[in-house]
Amino acid sequence: MKFYIFNAPAQLPLKAFRQDYVLQNLKKLRMVASLAMSVSCGILLLPLLFPLLNQTLHVSFFRGLNISLVSLSATTLCLEHFFLNNKKIASSRWLGQLVCLGFGFAFICCCLSITFIAQSNPKNTLTMYLLGLVTVAFLWDFEYLETLLLVALTSLAFTLMIQFSFLSPEQKILNHCVSFVILVCFYFLSRVMYSYRATHFIQLKEIEKKNQEIQKMSQAKSEILGVVAHDLRSPFNNIEMITSLLQKKNLSPEQEIQYLDLILTSCQSSKATINEILYVAREDLVEEIPLEKLDLCTVLQQVHLEWQSRLQGSRNLHLQYPPVPLYANLNKERFHRVLDNLLSNAVKFTPTHGTIHIKVREGKKNLHVEVMDEGIGIPEKIRPLLFDRFSKARRRGLKGEKSTGLGLSICRQLVEQHGGSIDVESEERKGTTFHITLPAAT
Repeated sequence: MKFYIFNAPAQLPLKAFRQDYVLQNLKKLRMVASLAMSVSCGILLLPLLFPLLNQTLHVSFFRGLNISLVSLSATTLCLEHFFLNNKKIASSRWLGQLVCLGFGFAFICCCLSITFIAQSNPKNTLTMYLLGLVTVAFLWDFEYLETLLLVALTSLAFTLMIQFSFLSPEQKILNHCVSFVILVCFYFLSRVMYSYRATHFIQLKEIEKKNQEIQKMSQAKSEILGVVAHDLRSPFNNIEMITSLLQKKNLSPEQEIQYLDLILTSCQSSKATINEILYVAREDLVEEIPLEKLDLCTVLQQVHLEWQSRLQGSRNLHLQYPPVPLYANLNKERFHRVLDNLLSNAVKFTPTHGTIHIKVREGKKNLHVEVMDEGIGIPEKIRPLLFDRFSKARRRGLKGEKSTGLGLSICRQLVEQHGGSIDVESEERKGTTFHITLPAAT
C-alpha cells in the first residue's frame, strides 16, 4: 500500500477517486446521522421512563446537547438527501465534502462536550474526545488540506472549552499537550485510512482497465477467427476446386493458364488478408513509436512518385503542397502505410481515368493532409463504421477488389500514434475526402 500522508494520488485517478469517496462519505454520513439522532432521541426519552434522571447534575445541559444533536442530525440528513437527489449540486464535489466536514467537526465537539462542560472537569473528557476523533478518522475520507482544517478547528474548540474548566494553569497545559498528541494521531490515522482507500480504488481501476483490455483482446480474437473462417475459407475453397479441375487431362493449355491465374489471385488475396491481420496484431503490442522531425512535403512527394508509377496513367494523381517545408514528428514507415491505405481505397472506388488529389496545408499549430477522390462516395449509413476494426462497412471495389475491413482501422491507429486524428467527408457519386490532422513539429 502506498501512503499519501502529505499528498494525493496521481492526477489521472484522482478525479474519479474524489467522485467515488464523496459519494461514500455521504452514505456514511447518512448512517452516522441516523444513528446519532436515534441515540439522542432515546436519551431524551429516558427521563420519562426514569424520572430520577431529572434530578441529576447538569440535566438541562444534557437535554440541550441532545436536542442540538437531534436537530443537527436531522438537518444533515436533509442536506444529504437534497445533495444526492439534485443532479446539478451532486456534480459539485466540494459541497458534499463541506457537509461531511461540518458534521464531522460537530460530532467531535459533541463528544468533547458530553463530559467536559457537564462536569467542568477533564476527567473522562479525553476518552470521549478520542472516540469522536477516531470515529471521524475511520469513517470519512478527507484531503490533506481538509484534514488539516479539521485538526485546526478541533484544536480551537478544545482550547475554548478548556477555558470553562476549573483547572490550574499546569493542568491546562498538560491537557493541551495530550490534545496535541491525540490530534497528531488523528491526522496520521485519517491519512492512513485515506491511503488505504485510495490504493484500493486505484487497484480496482487497474483491474477494471485490465479486464477491459482482456475483453478487447478476446473480441479481437473472435473477430480474427471470424475473418479467418470467412475471408480465408473462400480462397482456399477456390484453390481446392481449381486444383481438382487441373487434375483432369482434358483441359486445354489456355484453360490451364486461366486456372493457374485464378489460383495465383486466390493466394495473393489470402496473403494480403494474413498480412493485414499480422500487422494489426503487431501494432497492438506497440505502445509508443519512434518519431523524427521530417518535412511532410518531402514525404508526400515520395509517395506521389511511387503511386504514379503504380497507376501507370490509369488514374490522375495530383499533389498540392506549399513552397516552404512543413515539419512534423513522423515515423516514416508507418505514415507511409497510412497514405498507402488511403490511396489504395481511393483507387478502388475511383473509375478509370478519374482524379485523386493529395493536399497539405499549414494551420496554426497543426498540419492538415487531405486525400480526395472523385469516386462513388460512401453511403451515409456506413460512415460511422468506417474506422472500426473488421468493419462491416467494407465493400468491394469497382473491379471487385476485396476488403478485409482493417485498412481504415489501421490508418486511425497509426495517425493516433502520431498524436493526430483522422476523419472522413463524403457524398455519394461525388467522391470522398479523408482529413488527417497532425501536430506541427516545433
